[in-house]
Amino acid sequence: MKYLVLVLFALAVTAPPARAYGFNLTWGTGCWRDNPATLSTSACDSDAGSVSFTVSFLSPVSTSVFYGIEAWLDLQSDTPELPDWWQLTGPGGCRQGSLAVSFDASATPGGCADPWQGRELVFNYVNWSTAAFPRYGDILAANRAKLYVRHIVAANGVPLPGGVEYYGFTVTISFAKTVGAGACGGCSTPVTIVLNRVNVVGSNFFSLTTSLDNQCLRWQAGGVTPCSATPTRSSTWGMLKSLYR
Repeated sequence: MKYLVLVLFALAVTAPPARAYGFNLTWGTGCWRDNPATLSTSACDSDAGSVSFTVSFLSPVSTSVFYGIEAWLDLQSDTPELPDWWQLTGPGGCRQGSLAVSFDASATPGGCADPWQGRELVFNYVNWSTAAFPRYGDILAANRAKLYVRHIVAANGVPLPGGVEYYGFTVTISFAKTVGAGACGGCSTPVTIVLNRVNVVGSNFFSLTTSLDNQCLRWQAGGVTPCSATPTRSSTWGMLKSLYR
C-alpha cells in the first residue's frame, strides 16, 4: 500500500499541469505549438508570396453544441499614419483584396484540433477597418487598423470538448503591389498586431480575453510600439444571437 501511495504521489508531481483557457497567435499557417514565432520580417523587394498568421483557442469546459467563433485583432504601426501597404480594405484601399482568411484546418501541421470538421457554413464575415477606410462607424487612430472575424457553421449536434486547443483561422496577406509601378509604400514599416478577444459560441458561450502563450506579433524588426498600446475590443454577443432568431 505504501508503495502504491508513493507511485501515485510521484505521478501527481510529474504530471504536466492542465492548460489554462485562452487563445494563441503565431506567425505561419500552423498553431503556436507548430511554430511559436512572434516576429516576421521581409525585405519587401518582391510582389510574389505572402505572409500568414494563425489564431487558436482553448475553452475552459465542453460545449455540447458548437456554432463557431468571433475574434478581434488590432494593428498599430510605428508611424503617425498607417502606411498604404496596410490599407487592405476594398473598395478603395491601396492593396484591396490582399487579405484573405481561411478556416481550413487541413492546411495546418497538426498542433491543434479541428473544430470545423467540414461542417456546412452558415455565416462568415471578415472586416478590415482603418481610419482612412472605416467600416460601420469605427473610429480609429490614424496609425491603427482592426480585423473582426465571425465564422458560424451548422451545429449538427457536434460537441466541442473542453481542455483542447483548437485551430481558429489563418490570415494571409499577399505581397501584391509591394514594388514596381503602382506600389503601396510602407511594407518595411514595423507594426504590432494583437489578438484581444475570441468568443466561443455554442450551447455554452465563452469570451476569451487572455493568451495561453502569446497574443502579440511584430512585423519587421526594430518595432517600438508596445503590445499594450492596442485597444481591447468589446463583445457583440447580441449581434450573434440575432443570427438564430
